[in-house]
Amino acid sequence: MTDMPLASLRRGAPAEAVLALYRQPPLDALKPPAFEAPEGPTLPVAALLERETLTELLDRFTASFGEDADRRAAASIWSKFHLSAVSIPALVANLLLDLELPVAPDEMRLSVGDRGQTSRLWLPHGGWPLSSQAPETRFRRLIDAHCGPLIEALAGISGLSPKVFWSNLGHYVEYAGQTCNRHPDFAGSGEPLLRLLEIRTLSDGRRNPLFRPIRYLELGGEAPARVRRLCCIKYRLPEEALCGGCPLKPENLPAKRGRRRPRTDIAGEDV
Repeated sequence: MTDMPLASLRRGAPAEAVLALYRQPPLDALKPPAFEAPEGPTLPVAALLERETLTELLDRFTASFGEDADRRAAASIWSKFHLSAVSIPALVANLLLDLELPVAPDEMRLSVGDRGQTSRLWLPHGGWPLSSQAPETRFRRLIDAHCGPLIEALAGISGLSPKVFWSNLGHYVEYAGQTCNRHPDFAGSGEPLLRLLEIRTLSDGRRNPLFRPIRYLELGGEAPARVRRLCCIKYRLPEEALCGGCPLKPENLPAKRGRRRPRTDIAGEDV
């Protein structure tokens, strides 16, 4: 059980209610968001949308892997640092407490690690009650206001397909939905998010970039294997192996005959 009763969590101060969630399983192993005054120098998240700033951070991160490191692969891994840091706290608060955290780029700041990666995000407050429960609208501040513009900027600078960055985000989105579903005090709370991942075409006619980022495949084990639909191309960096859920790993190939092996081109796109 959490430190606070369920009813008290939802009635309490938003920031404290969010932080209380991280004191007990299944969230106690995750890094909570930061609401206090930032420690040391920080950068406005909106600055990531400026080409010069984002280029400098990606250059530093790429250089940390050694001379002639693959810039596109480094950009993909840089995005995983940032997208996990912003998406999981925002989705946990949204699903478990019906709170919308202030995660638009002009609402928050970030600490930058020595390699140029996002090391921590700083929020000014604990958010507001959700204005809508609809799957396509309740996550817009995170997906449309924050992640969409950043992914567009990353793709433009790195030359890597936006699909790879959306796939990286989808990995964390699906994880957040499944984790919230397992919470003992909020059983089934992840379903609105998981339903969003099943929508191929959004109501405005756009393709849903988060459509089914994860597959659960029968590969002969005791339980279905969680396999990403798209490779993050991390393996193109020096001394980096394929991720555990990579679709390119031989052990993650579908066991049934007639299932097409996922193939990946140099930019990480399905072909």
